[in-house]
Amino acid sequence: MSASTMVRIGGELIDISKPCDVHTALLKVQLKLATGSLRETVRIDGEEVTFSRANDRRLAALILQYRELCPEARQSKPRTRYAKRFRFN
Repeated sequence: MSASTMVRIGGELIDISKPCDVHTALLKVQLKLATGSLRETVRIDGEEVTFSRANDRRLAALILQYRELCPEARQSKPRTRYAKRFRFN
């Protein structure tokens, strides 16, 4: 029996064998967390409580971990210097 590599992150199914997809999904979750969009509402016996249960430090550490694994995320800027060849006759 093989284990599935699919996991739900922020409501999306992501393949964890693709670090760039995981990195992007985690950044989306962090953005939702920063803007206050991630909230849970619980109703118990007529009482209603709204709370956020995210750990931003652990989320930031995960983002850094997947950034290192993703070659696209490591390239923060395009190359500006190129080697040029020439030869004297």
